[in-house]
Amino acid sequence: MSLTGRTALVTGFGGGIGSAIAVSLAEGGCRLVGTDRSMSDTVKQNMEKIKEISGQEALFFECDLLNRESIDQLCSTIASKVPSGIDILVNNAGCYERCTMDEKTLESWDRDLAINLTAPFLLSKNFAMSMKKKGWGRIINMSSVAGLLSCPLTIGYCSSKTGLVGLTKTIAAELAPLGVTCNAICPSVLDTPIIQPVLDALKKETGASKSILNTKYIGIFLTVSKFMKINNVIQPVLDALQKETGASREEIMENFRKTYPTKKFTTTKQIGDYVVFLCSPAADNMTGLATPMDGGFSIV
Repeated sequence: MSLTGRTALVTGFGGGIGSAIAVSLAEGGCRLVGTDRSMSDTVKQNMEKIKEISGQEALFFECDLLNRESIDQLCSTIASKVPSGIDILVNNAGCYERCTMDEKTLESWDRDLAINLTAPFLLSKNFAMSMKKKGWGRIINMSSVAGLLSCPLTIGYCSSKTGLVGLTKTIAAELAPLGVTCNAICPSVLDTPIIQPVLDALKKETGASKSILNTKYIGIFLTVSKFMKINNVIQPVLDALQKETGASREEIMENFRKTYPTKKFTTTKQIGDYVVFLCSPAADNMTGLATPMDGGFSIV
């Protein structure tokens, strides 16, 4: 399916999911604009890969989504560099902190809401203006299964991701008559390098043994950790369980897979390809969805 002539903005451009989405959109013919906190090596590699795929230079702009002035500056810069406007907005950036309600500080709560909910609102509000004028646009919000299910020790993350689903449905209802759709994607655990760190804390708090790997709790725990931007966030968890149980990474991952009805993790490429589908003519009449991409995790 061709998206030639469309321009897409992907936030969290330097992360594993953001990278996959950007590549899939480039393969579909999109011109790419990316944003993240800094110009990392991963961002540079993504830009090189996109040029190889599409022959087009991707644009990249740094933005701190915690800072509303930075968001305003991003919108102004894109308006001057991309006068035709953004056709596809993918609100992919996110943050997460694992703690009890008693431990949750107001500062941390505000951070979760700012990145996971307020930034998507502000960016959607800004870029929807040109979409409405054109009579065509796609807004895709990266929520989580944690936005559909309750998860322990994730009060800020679950609240903001649930709010993002609500934002998605409200935007969809408002913009439906104007040719603009808005949908959310709700993945669970993705088998990426990011999955390598949630287990130090788990072992510390629960005294986890190999048997806990087969429980739904471990699936929820990892689900709400998938959006960690730093690639060492889940690694310590696997390291801890490997050390405690003597199990290899492959054995641990196999146990995780068994908690899913399909016995498979969703891949980042599948996420990227679904984004492309939502931008295709086949999805013109699909809006307001919050689609679980979780191997059936949310139905059992």
